[in-house]
Amino acid sequence: MRLWGHNLEVLRIASGTIFNEIVVWKVASPHDKSSTTPEDHEHRGSNCSSPKDNLYESVHVCKLVGHEGSIFRIAWSSCGSKLLSVSDDRSARVWTIPIEREDSLYHDPIALVLFGHNARVWDCCISDDFIVTVSEDCTCRIWGIDGEQLQVIREHIGRGIWRCLYEPKLSLLITAGFDSAIKVHRPPAFLSGGLAEAQLSHGRTEMFSICIPHVLQHIGLTDSKSEYVRCLRFSSQGSLYVATNHGYLYHAKLCETGGAHWNQLVQVSNGAPIICMDLLSKDSFELGCGDEDWITIGDGKGNMTVIGVTNNDSTPTVRLSFTWQAEMERQLLGTYWCKSLGCRYVFSADPRGKLKLWRLPDPSQSYSQSSMRDNIVSHTAEFISSYGMRIMCLDACLEDEVLACGDLRGNMVLFPLLKNLVLGTSVAQEMKIPPVNHFKGVHGISSVSSVVVTKLGYNQIEIRSTGADGCVCYLEYDREMQNLQFTGMKQVKELTLIEHVSVDSMSEDTSRSYAAGFASVDFIIWNLVNENKVVKIPCGGWRRPHSYFLGDVPEMKNCFAFVKDEMIYIHRHWVNDNNGKIYPLSLHMQFHGREIHSLCFIHGDMLLGDCYKHALFSKSSWIATGCEDGTVRLTWY
Repeated sequence: MRLWGHNLEVLRIASGTIFNEIVVWKVASPHDKSSTTPEDHEHRGSNCSSPKDNLYESVHVCKLVGHEGSIFRIAWSSCGSKLLSVSDDRSARVWTIPIEREDSLYHDPIALVLFGHNARVWDCCISDDFIVTVSEDCTCRIWGIDGEQLQVIREHIGRGIWRCLYEPKLSLLITAGFDSAIKVHRPPAFLSGGLAEAQLSHGRTEMFSICIPHVLQHIGLTDSKSEYVRCLRFSSQGSLYVATNHGYLYHAKLCETGGAHWNQLVQVSNGAPIICMDLLSKDSFELGCGDEDWITIGDGKGNMTVIGVTNNDSTPTVRLSFTWQAEMERQLLGTYWCKSLGCRYVFSADPRGKLKLWRLPDPSQSYSQSSMRDNIVSHTAEFISSYGMRIMCLDACLEDEVLACGDLRGNMVLFPLLKNLVLGTSVAQEMKIPPVNHFKGVHGISSVSSVVVTKLGYNQIEIRSTGADGCVCYLEYDREMQNLQFTGMKQVKELTLIEHVSVDSMSEDTSRSYAAGFASVDFIIWNLVNENKVVKIPCGGWRRPHSYFLGDVPEMKNCFAFVKDEMIYIHRHWVNDNNGKIYPLSLHMQFHGREIHSLCFIHGDMLLGDCYKHALFSKSSWIATGCEDGTVRLTWY
C-alpha cells in the first residue's frame, strides 16, 4: 500500500490485492458525501479518523486491472497523477490516476506497460523524468516516461535486487538486494537535464574511427599480402602507435574533435610484416632515458628494431633507431620492455620458451647510421624455460635479482637476473641461464597475460599475475630459500580474460584497484574493490588488435582502440575534473550478511534527537537499511 498527499483533503491511497488488481481510494469529509454515488458505499472501509469523530471515510476512485501476477510494489509520482506498479508477471505498468471521482465513472485507467526484465520485478520508483525498476534478474533498468528503456545497470549478483530508491535532490539512485551490497549510482545527466546538458554528457565520451594511410587503395579481399593493422599501442590519451603488415610504424595524434594526424616513423627492411610491438612510454619509467617514447618491434624475418621517438615540437621525430637479427625467420614472436630495466635492455621471445636479453647503447650518445645496424647491440643473456612454452609476459626486481616470466600454458618461471649482468659496463660473453624455480599451472592451462613483481621484505618478493582464466594469482618467493609458493587467488567472474590489474598503492582512495580485460566480445574495465563495471565496449574480443590507456581515475579517464574492417575505432572518455564523486559506488559489501529488504533516505536536516545534534551528523546524509536478519543499520554518506 502507498499513500500520496500532504493533508486529508488531497490524500490518495493505493493498495494491491490478491486478485492482481490495484484499488485507489480518496478520503471524503461529511459535506462531500452527497457527491458520492451509491456504488461508493460498497467500497467504503473503516473510518480514517477516530471512532468518536467519524469525520472522514474512504471513497473508491478507480480499480487498476492488467497485471497477470502478484503485485510486489507500487509507487506514486510526485504530483499524484501517476501510479507505477511492478509484478510477478515481469512487467511494470504506469497508470494515469483520475483526480476526481467523476473522471473514472465510465472506464478505469489503461496502463503503459514496461517489459524487459527476464524475471520477477521486485521494486520501482518514479521521478518527473524517468522510471526505475529492479528485478530478480539482477538488473536495474531506467525507463523514460514514454516507456522507452534508456539504461540497464548490472552491478549486483545473486538472486536479485530487492529494493531501489531515487533521491531527486541529490540525483542519486540506490539499489540493494540479495548480495547484501548497497550500490550508489548517478543516473546520466540527460535523464534529468535539458538538451544542452544531454549533449555535454554525451560529448564526454568520444567515439570515432580512423584509418591508416594508403589502406583504402586496396581493392578486394584481404590476404597475407594486403596492408592492414597488426599492432596498436597507446602512449597517452592523444597518442597512438600503429604497426602494419607492410612493415610500417605510424604515429597517430588523435584530435579532440575526432580524426587523427598521421606520421610515418619507419619501415622495416624488405617490408616484412610486423609481428609484435611493445612500448616504453616516457611517462612509465624514471631511469634517465630522456624525453622519448621507446618502441620495439619484431618482424616476420626475425629482425628487431628499437626506435626512440621525441615529441617536443608536437611532431614526432625518430631520434634513434637500431635494427639487428634476433631470431631466424618466423621465430620472433614477442618483444618486451621491462620498466625496472629502462630503455637499455629489451627482451625477445621465440615459440619454444627461449628468452633473449639484449643490451642497447646509451641513448645519450650519438651514433652513425652504419653503427646502428648490428655492432652496438649485444646479446647479453639467454633464459631457457624448462616447460618449452612461449613466454608471454615478464617483470623483474633488480634489487632481489629475480626475473619472473609467464608462458602460454599458465606456468610461472623464475630466473636469476644478476646485477653485474645488467649494470656492468663491459660487454660480457653471452650467458645461458636456467630457471631457479617454477610453478606449473598457476592459471591452469590458460595463458598468463601479465606479471608484476613487487618487493615485500628482505629477500622476499610478491608476484601478481593475471591470465586468460579470469583470475588474479599471487605468489611469494623467498630468494634465500629459493622457495616459490602460491599464496592466493581472486576470480573476477565478470571477466573471462584479464589483461592487466592496476593498483594505486600511493593513493588515499582504497578503491583504486582495477582489472582490464575481456568477457566474450566486450572489453571491460572492472573496479575490484567496489565490484562494479567502469567501462564496457563491444569490440569483437581479445583476438583483434587493440590497446587501452587508463588515467589516474579510470571512471573518468580511459581510452580504448580496436581494429575492425580495416578501421581503427577509438572510444575515449577523458574528464579532467576529479573533484566530484565517482559513480557507481559501493557503500558496503556483505554489510548485513543477509538479504536487504528495506531502504530509506534520512536527510541531514531531519532531527534525530538531542544526542545526535553534533555538527558532524547535522550536515550528513544517511541511508537506512533493513535486513532479514532483523537489523536496521544507518550508513553515513
